[in-house]
Amino acid sequence: MSLQLLITAAGTGTGFGYAQAKARWFPEILLFTGDVNPANEVTASLFSERHLCLPPSAADVYFPVLQGLLREYAIDVYVPLIDAEVAQATALRTTLPTIIACNSQEFCEAAIAKSRYSQWLDIAGIAVPAPLTYDELRNIEHVVAKRDGGFGGRATQIVESADAAHHLLQNGWTLYPYIDGEEYTVDCFPLDGDVATSVRQRLEVKSGVCTKARIVRDDVLAELALHLCQRFSLTEPFCFQTRKAEGLHYLIDINPRLGAGTAMSALNGMDFFAAHLARLSERSPLEFLQPRFAECVVTRQYGEYLMSASP
Repeated sequence: MSLQLLITAAGTGTGFGYAQAKARWFPEILLFTGDVNPANEVTASLFSERHLCLPPSAADVYFPVLQGLLREYAIDVYVPLIDAEVAQATALRTTLPTIIACNSQEFCEAAIAKSRYSQWLDIAGIAVPAPLTYDELRNIEHVVAKRDGGFGGRATQIVESADAAHHLLQNGWTLYPYIDGEEYTVDCFPLDGDVATSVRQRLEVKSGVCTKARIVRDDVLAELALHLCQRFSLTEPFCFQTRKAEGLHYLIDINPRLGAGTAMSALNGMDFFAAHLARLSERSPLEFLQPRFAECVVTRQYGEYLMSASP
């Protein structure tokens, strides 16, 4: 029988990455896409068997609605892609009628609680930016404001006004010193006691999206990836970000799933989306995790898709 797979938040770049990998390598998978937007506004739906319009993942009715759809369409595997949804889905593993392809609830909750990374991370060569107090704001020109549980840069701001920083601090944001250094994203795929990684150094970012990246080797970041896999007994792919200043990597974000930029790694033979679909199809993921070059530069351009039209 064909695997029936549902990807929610399919309108994200990550959702499109999965849909492209399915179309390219896995014709036997029956893909269902889910999103708050209709099919003609979700590019990934071009590759799906059926598109499901869903309520917002934060709504109280979301999981009851989802549970009904999982049963109605006999979904075998469900892949959530919004961090908070991932964390909620893991807590419902025993009640949802399908396999949930994401990591443990402990890891998901640790990943989205950015302000508490320092409570459990202890690895040489890696630091965690310390949250700032109200009094410390007077001596810093600009700061980074974050909300726990944010994703895709939606809950991150660069603040240069002391008044704005004070306001955010009083309204539940956590403030950190701005680290002026190179930014890296590391795509990770757990492999039976080991981990496959692709390290992407951001060369250019436009409106929060990385448009040029250098893929490099970095032993410290590979060690951090393995540490996370072992510390949380990880089985599903994920990614994390660091900034490097004065020879030290600062961990700034962990995503309990892959990201939109993960598609850039595929150009170097590290197709994490395809590898994940292979594992879900009970095939070896290693076929899709074969790096072509030790170092290379990947650029990104946007594409256009005609989704609907009227005469």
